[in-house]
Amino acid sequence: MKILLGDNQFFGVNHFDLEKGQATKLKFDSPTKIESFIKESLSIGLDGFMMNSHQIGYDLLSTADFDENKEIHYSIPYAHKYASMVNENGMLSLLNHVYKNSSMLENISVGLKLLLTKDISSITPLAVNLEIPSQLKKGSYIYIQNIMTDLLIGMGRSDVLIKFIECAVKMGYKPGIITLNPILVDKILLKHQNTEWIRDLIVCFNINKDGFNVFPSLSIVEKFIKRKAKYKLMGMSIFASGAANIPSSVEYIKKLRLDYVVFGSSKIKNISNNLNLFKNER
Repeated sequence: MKILLGDNQFFGVNHFDLEKGQATKLKFDSPTKIESFIKESLSIGLDGFMMNSHQIGYDLLSTADFDENKEIHYSIPYAHKYASMVNENGMLSLLNHVYKNSSMLENISVGLKLLLTKDISSITPLAVNLEIPSQLKKGSYIYIQNIMTDLLIGMGRSDVLIKFIECAVKMGYKPGIITLNPILVDKILLKHQNTEWIRDLIVCFNINKDGFNVFPSLSIVEKFIKRKAKYKLMGMSIFASGAANIPSSVEYIKKLRLDYVVFGSSKIKNISNNLNLFKNER
């Protein structure tokens, strides 16, 4: 099981305690502090880290130099980034961002495909290109965020998810999907069991012993994990946003034999303690 550092603490996200989330956000009020914290976390033994395409995350991966032996897992899109862009500077700022970060030929090609087919999946390559820093090392994992995953499934557009996976692979990255309902994602992936990318794919979802934000239910997700899919499984929210007992939570997660787990913390000491628990060290 590989263990990754999550990024919720950097952006003030805590699904159980909003005030605690805001307090940790203030602690990481500069890219330099975030970069330093990630590097220190990796130095004590974590296998890598996860970062979303928040503007700070994008800029960090565009400039920072991380250990080549550590994995980078990057999730897109960060919709709030675009909403803020429009709210603060208008639609022209969004259009300028698109043209600045993509080629004219690409824009024309995507525009024609969308016009001729009226198929939203045709904009997937452009969206992926816009969200991924050109400096991100090949072989890193690229995920589609759960807000998009679950929205597309609800719209009946699982084809866009598959298009995303194919785009990530074509660009030299490994694909990932974040979802709040791994059961629905699994039903889609059952149709693609013989693809070349299936064994590299990671599906990330909530799992913890208390069943906090585990959908559709803890027992159903446990059965799904035990079935051992062809793709890799990653557990997130494993400590129920800090509400669970840490030692018992770790013991529970270890028994599930997931391929990856990701957790966040604003304290190096806590990360070290959690890592020791996973490795049975005291």
